[in-house]
Amino acid sequence: MKTTYILKLENKKYLNRLFKYQVKFYKIKYQKDICFLYVDYDGYNRLIKYKDIYGLSLYKISGFLEYKRLIKSNFIFIVSMVIGIIFLYILSNIIFDIKIMSNNKDLVKIINRELEEADFKKFRFIKSYAEKEKLKDKILSEYKDKLEWLEIDLIGTKYYVRILERVINKEHNYNYQSIVARKNATIKEIKASSGSIVKKVNDYVNKGDEIISGYIKKGDDIKDIVEAKGSVYGETWYNVKVILPRTYKIEKYTGNSYNRLSIDLLGKKLFLFKNKKYVNEEYSDNVIINNSILPFSINITNIKEKSMDTYFYTYQDALDKGMNLAKEKLLNDLQGDSKILMQKKLKLYEENSTIVIEVFFKVYEDITDYRDITRKDDKYEYNH
Repeated sequence: MKTTYILKLENKKYLNRLFKYQVKFYKIKYQKDICFLYVDYDGYNRLIKYKDIYGLSLYKISGFLEYKRLIKSNFIFIVSMVIGIIFLYILSNIIFDIKIMSNNKDLVKIINRELEEADFKKFRFIKSYAEKEKLKDKILSEYKDKLEWLEIDLIGTKYYVRILERVINKEHNYNYQSIVARKNATIKEIKASSGSIVKKVNDYVNKGDEIISGYIKKGDDIKDIVEAKGSVYGETWYNVKVILPRTYKIEKYTGNSYNRLSIDLLGKKLFLFKNKKYVNEEYSDNVIINNSILPFSINITNIKEKSMDTYFYTYQDALDKGMNLAKEKLLNDLQGDSKILMQKKLKLYEENSTIVIEVFFKVYEDITDYRDITRKDDKYEYNH
């Protein structure tokens, strides 16, 4: 890469006089009465002799010498960075912790012993993928009566051993139970495959009220007791409050951008050589050097300028957004087969630089819940 010297000529009227020195000009850039002359090393030596006569001065050096100067001025930083990268590379290939994700103490002891025998220990170098898979298959093969599944995940410099204990199905213990209301509601549908229905459609029930009883009665006498099975759907009601800021901001790109050399190190981005140009920026990296194990990368980062425009909510905009947010908030809390029957604005008001929207909802949802019944000396009692 050739070196270019940029000379600043204070008065461009002297430019014609400089041509007589037979200097090769790569480029001449004008700025009002000033000229910037782009020349090579030979041209620089010829012209700089006349700096006092024509008002010439060295403005900037670009090319190899400039890069050499940058490296020299940042030498300590570059050396420190190289040493740091080597040190981080070593550290990032050492196991600092092993965590077995299980509460079963016996299984934890077994896994620990197998890890020790395979030299999966703290402060050892990280094992290869093949070694890890070989150990995993060995443990699953030897303890197939105890383990359903096992995975050894490397996250950073820590191994997480995740296991799923094999569960041997035990004989099912028959439960007596009744179906009750999970919340206050008006009953809209009752589906029962066993048990005695004690409520009707359109009855209002409170939380805990019995709807399908496990007691089979004749008059006041209990003839049998069963496991009540079925489901109950009801109409329920919710009030949802949403708070919006009085103002909101929208980001827009200005179209301005530039590139910088950057380093991503331990989750932080460090920029080299140039100062920040924009107040609001967005980064996109083109990775030059990267390592899946080492926690760093060197990038050419494209930096785009963004503007932040502030807007005020009108009451109608706030109402529309608030109604949608309230609906999303409610649907996230409801079960999958629930549906909203009706929604209505209750209140819309300002409070401490915010807009508050309160919304009423009428919902159709499953209100099924269960209450166990235990047998004691031929008597049956509810477990509350």
